[in-house]
Amino acid sequence: MKKQQRTKKQKIRRWGFMALGSLGLFLLFSAICMWWYAARTAKDPEVVGITFSQLQSERYGLDWKENYLAILDDLKFRHFRLIAYWDRIEPQKGQFDFAETDWMMSEAAKRGAKVTLTIGQKVPRWPECYYPGWLDRNDYSQVRERVPIMLQAIVQHYKGHPALEAWQLENEFLLRSYGRCPGKNLNRDMLRDELATVRAADLKTPVVFTQSDQFGMPIWGPFADWFGFSMYRHVYVEHKGYWTYPQPGLHAWWKAAMISLFTGNQIKVHELQAEAWGRTGNEFLFFEETERTMSPALFDDNIRYVRDTKIKRYDLWGAEWWYFLKTREKQPQMWDRVKQFMVDGRV
Repeated sequence: MKKQQRTKKQKIRRWGFMALGSLGLFLLFSAICMWWYAARTAKDPEVVGITFSQLQSERYGLDWKENYLAILDDLKFRHFRLIAYWDRIEPQKGQFDFAETDWMMSEAAKRGAKVTLTIGQKVPRWPECYYPGWLDRNDYSQVRERVPIMLQAIVQHYKGHPALEAWQLENEFLLRSYGRCPGKNLNRDMLRDELATVRAADLKTPVVFTQSDQFGMPIWGPFADWFGFSMYRHVYVEHKGYWTYPQPGLHAWWKAAMISLFTGNQIKVHELQAEAWGRTGNEFLFFEETERTMSPALFDDNIRYVRDTKIKRYDLWGAEWWYFLKTREKQPQMWDRVKQFMVDGRV
């Protein structure tokens, strides 16, 4: 009996030592990878971009063209993530209307600005999926037939454009829990086919894939040229209320290092929170409540956070809201803070 007990204790100790040893090796490997990533990106310049959605600007009751030009000419952004909404690009089956996006691309090119154009089924701004009315979004075979046609039309139209810097193909495509999208349409096979369509139409322009910072790790592919993830820290969570995600910038640094090492991708933050995230749309919230999740002070905090991650390229999120606050709510604090940041980069 005593011999059996000793043997059992020895096995437990052995497993314990193995577990500690494995943890130690994992931590050592992680530290080496993070050091490698920081060294690799140390001399890269910090590149601050902005996402702009004409649809979101309209939701605030704004003149979206005026909003866009103000971001270009007053805030002086020179890196944009724009969005080709499928229902606006192809309002009738087989009839494409590029007028909106043509205008934005042209205005960017006039000022030497560069654009990452987001294309696909699932793109930024709630409810994320903007299928045209003539398409049955719940008919998987119909969606699978029409998506490549839409993608090819957009890529053929804009490839070689002087403002085009990259394609973002889909937006957090495999995160089925967010957005009003038929889950069966959001699968790896579809994403691989979409990537093949874009590559066939344009071999030169880099492609960006994205996911949420809070969920997932891209280990199964497919892989493109760039990988981006979002960073939202101060949010409203249903049944919990206002909440700040607890992970430090070290977490995203580790994630960036792992993704870069195993995929060879360059890393960016495609959405860095610079906008309130409340219990409803910001256009319906009192200004005082929006300050619980975004303010000039929280903006500075998020900039410090993203800099802790060693990721040198990030796109801010919230330009339509800043302009709404400034022009409609007579609260220019966020606009003015971002404007000053774009001048001196200080926090």
